[in-house]
Amino acid sequence: MKDQLQNTFLEFWNTIIGMIPNIISALLVMLFFFLLGHYTYRLIEKRFSAKWKETVVTALTAGIVKWVLYLIGLIAAVDILGFSGILSSIIAGAGISAIIFGFAFKDIAENFLAGLFLAANRPFKIGNIIEVDGFKGTVKGLDLRTTHIRNVEGKDIYIPNSIIIKNTLVNYTKDGLLRQEFTLGLDIPSDVVQAKVLIMDHLLTFNEILKKPEPNVITSDIGDFTVNIKVLFWVDILKSKLESPAFLGMTVRSKVINDVKDLLLNKGFNLPSPIRELKVYDQPIQLNIQHKDK
Repeated sequence: MKDQLQNTFLEFWNTIIGMIPNIISALLVMLFFFLLGHYTYRLIEKRFSAKWKETVVTALTAGIVKWVLYLIGLIAAVDILGFSGILSSIIAGAGISAIIFGFAFKDIAENFLAGLFLAANRPFKIGNIIEVDGFKGTVKGLDLRTTHIRNVEGKDIYIPNSIIIKNTLVNYTKDGLLRQEFTLGLDIPSDVVQAKVLIMDHLLTFNEILKKPEPNVITSDIGDFTVNIKVLFWVDILKSKLESPAFLGMTVRSKVINDVKDLLLNKGFNLPSPIRELKVYDQPIQLNIQHKDK
């Protein structure tokens, strides 16, 4: 029994010793393809992103090429070790395995295919501000499974690609143009035409407000005690490099509201308060009004 175990161990050891050249070759081949995949990924990201001007497509293409090279290296290493028969058996049983893994990794596969569709359709680019399924933020990256966005609060959000495909996507910065608006109320006797002229002239003095499309000031409706004016203007939220595009539209809007309010007040316009009418039905009230001479 002892001699049998010793002989078995010696045969195993001799087999390992004999396979050392193949093991070293397999490791070198795997290392070569892994390094090739790594540096190809970086090369595609750096070189082709500037040429294609589409970092979403670049990231996905680089990721696919990298993993294909990894897989080639693994297959080559297995073949060098003489396990190609086992690999063939695995591939032959891939039909059943595909069904099993399909159920197990359904979400991963779904997000992967969704990422490919996003890369092909290109509904957004890195740096665009998008909103989907209630999440809004600046696109920071796209990989084979998720889309990375950062909202105005600085929170990093990773949205599965399948959610973006299945839901309505809003891209606020496809061309950089974003319309802002607000409504203000003047009291009924106000000269609305003059107020609109003053506001329009003031809008044209803002460098952040675009001249094309033109801003506009319209009378929207008449309320119980106000004439409502709506102010509309456009900004290019990709134009400013001094602040985040996510904040640019709102900061310009805030400044315009403050300036328009001060302008109208300085010109004698009234921003009315609610009017309340009180009626007493039980009995008349006699008011004694006295006029006191100065």
